Amino acid sequence: MTGPTTPMLTSPAAYRPSSALAGSGSGPRPLPPLRPGDGPAFPRVVERRLPSGPRVLAVPAMGTPLVEVRVLVPLSAGTPRQSVTAELLTTTAFTGTVRAGGRAVPWDSALTTGRPQVQRMAEWLLVAGHAPADELDRLLALLAAWLAAPEIPEERLAQERERLSQALAILDAQPRRIALRALNRARYGDAEAFGAWPTADVVAGITAQDVREAHRDCLSLAGARVVVVGNVDAGTASDAVARAFSGLPAGSPAAPAPGTAPAGRLRLVPRPGATQSHVALSCRSLPFSHPGYPALAVANAVFAGYFSSRLVANIRERRGLAYHALSRFDRTLGIPSVVTEVICGTDSTGPVVSEILGEMERTAENPPTRREIEDARNYLNGSLLTATASQSDLANLIASLCCWEVDPGWIQEYPQQLLEVTADEVAAACTEFFGPGPEAGVVVGNTAATGPSLARFGFTE
Repeated sequence: MTGPTTPMLTSPAAYRPSSALAGSGSGPRPLPPLRPGDGPAFPRVVERRLPSGPRVLAVPAMGTPLVEVRVLVPLSAGTPRQSVTAELLTTTAFTGTVRAGGRAVPWDSALTTGRPQVQRMAEWLLVAGHAPADELDRLLALLAAWLAAPEIPEERLAQERERLSQALAILDAQPRRIALRALNRARYGDAEAFGAWPTADVVAGITAQDVREAHRDCLSLAGARVVVVGNVDAGTASDAVARAFSGLPAGSPAAPAPGTAPAGRLRLVPRPGATQSHVALSCRSLPFSHPGYPALAVANAVFAGYFSSRLVANIRERRGLAYHALSRFDRTLGIPSVVTEVICGTDSTGPVVSEILGEMERTAENPPTRREIEDARNYLNGSLLTATASQSDLANLIASLCCWEVDPGWIQEYPQQLLEVTADEVAAACTEFFGPGPEAGVVVGNTAATGPSLARFGFTE
């Protein structure tokens, strides 16, 4: 099971330098610098909302004779049992057979490109598939058939129940999972959605009917997004989605809502005998569509958002205190935040927390230099170019933006927004969002060893 939705933009994975080396004759020569107009060439998006509610986004991309389809369905698994049942819905998806051409066909042979894949995210169910462009209607019809009434093969369900029963014990022991669950409880209260997973006995008792009920009660097809990217006319693709999806049941489950923010939101989570600590701190943030987001994105990159950030250079490269350090954007329960995660040895926990808090303060008091801003711009712009490099990448990026309620036109506008960000705007973002320090935080580890060094920062069990 995956954690909160974290699109490409929250944790970029590529860097585009302003110069490179290219062989020429006997020695290398520098390539010309980036031009202000450099950025992804983004095709026109045709948007359409179906009468039953789903939103269609069709994008012509003529690179290969294929079409990529992403269907995102809001998921509101409000209890741990519902969440586990939704996981079984995911892992049994597109198994068994499907009615095609008037007969039952195994899913593995229903399409020439193989059966679709399903990913379970914290608040979304993502269905991904691709096919030759001339098979788009068939692909959409098969996806719609599963979304309307999923088949749950008993044999496959029994296998997945057993696998999940074993996996839950492992998942509940993972420090990162413990930390993020505890952080959510510290941020949003003791909501049932953040409770412990059911026991193996409970999982073993989940039936196919329970899974079908989870499909009916937890998925909102009225709020679905259907993304089509490929070698098709956008209008034609939009019409094909309308034909396949217009008759789907809407569904209107209520999404989990945050509670009252609890007091004492800096917490120690005991993990007796642990030799490592997992630190997770949460600061305020902005939606991607907010005019102030580009400045905050640059500020976050300089703080801890990529491998050349201040925090990574401080606690990982210079001091050797941490194994991993990164800050990313998060939107659990629809609330934007910046989450900083660091993994370190038990003996280094106190100094690491001190340096994280100190780095936040220094980032506010000593804002990024022009060189740091330019490096962060190049990194973020390069990440966006990487995320639009293929039809599949582009479909994934648009799907991510849909999860964050961001218009796809943002892809075209964002590089220019990054170029126009001023040093004063970045400095203001550093002061506003990192200056106050974290709103909530947890440290998972051997509290008997780390507790005394963390008490002075306000961490309590």
